Amino acid sequence: MIEAAKSYDVAVVGAGPAGASCAQKLAEAGLEVALLDQKVPPRYKTCGGGVVWRARRMLDFELDGSIEHECRVVELHLLDADLDFRVERREPMVTMTMRSELDHRMVERAREAGVELLAPLRVRDLEQTGSEVRLLTDGGVVGARYCVAADGAGSRTARAAGWPENEHVIPALESEIRVAPADYQRFADRARFDFGLLPSGYAWVFPKRDHLSVGCLSRLRGWSALREDLETYLHHLGLTEHGAREDHGFVIPIAPRSPELARGRVLLIGDAAGLADPLTCEGISWAILSGRLAAEAIAGDPADPGAVRAAWARLLARDLLPELKTARRLAHLLYERHWLRRLAFRRIGQSLCEVIGRVFLGETTFRGLLRSPRNYLKLAARLATGG
Repeated sequence: MIEAAKSYDVAVVGAGPAGASCAQKLAEAGLEVALLDQKVPPRYKTCGGGVVWRARRMLDFELDGSIEHECRVVELHLLDADLDFRVERREPMVTMTMRSELDHRMVERAREAGVELLAPLRVRDLEQTGSEVRLLTDGGVVGARYCVAADGAGSRTARAAGWPENEHVIPALESEIRVAPADYQRFADRARFDFGLLPSGYAWVFPKRDHLSVGCLSRLRGWSALREDLETYLHHLGLTEHGAREDHGFVIPIAPRSPELARGRVLLIGDAAGLADPLTCEGISWAILSGRLAAEAIAGDPADPGAVRAAWARLLARDLLPELKTARRLAHLLYERHWLRRLAFRRIGQSLCEVIGRVFLGETTFRGLLRSPRNYLKLAARLATGG
């Protein structure tokens, strides 16, 4: 049995949006919290960096210097159907950030609340007893009454606690590209999404402060042609001539790692739990929300692990899992039923895009839309009339 050199109420592993938001809320509830990360913030994080307004509203601070660009226009292109759509709102539907800066700001907010940052520190293993979780790190042993795993889709902490690898992850590739001023201006005021270029996926262009983030993803597990797909996309955009470029591959979880997201005194949140949006593949919103829900579950009755697990399951079932389940159903139609996608967007594409815009803004949810019979009737009427 390993011995802990120092113990906390909660050890949160991973200093991204999920971990930082969870740690902050726990500290604000009066608990002693350690936040562990392999690197000292700010550190580079592979991510498109698009923060939808829904996620931005969850933050208790202004992004200010973390903002690379604000996009009040979102474009969607169906390249296999020659269809183009545009949605514009007063609020920025997508705020472009560099994740290193966003994560750093969130960690600083957590530290201001009283969280102790332990970095650089890598968790190599863990052990659960009846009263404590002991984290074996490369800098010694950290003990805590609870451990929250927020260390990404490949979570080492989750595996050490007995969860299997998440089988529901998909590949993505993004490239930070410096382009000529004229090319930059072509994409500078909008977030762009393109479907129909690669199987069961989409490509995107996000304008940053002085460069473009261009990427693509496929919902086909093990899809190995993303580099070729990205080159094809760049050619389609007319961006074959460019300056410095950095490519980064990553994976996105599109379904929970397991039906149970708590074992003993360990809880999974964010990408470690597999809580990204299966339809849009956006993960920051649900990372922040899951972090807050886990903090609420632990702070409610920290003396009783069974009550914590029950509260965590209840909060997930109330606020998060039903929305993700609905999004998975919609994703099947969007990505796997190409003929139906083309038909729907030919008939009511602008209306569908307006709905997605409302979801980005946090004005509604996919589940809320589908639970209303009125929406089914409107959809049927518009499909029938083409209006």
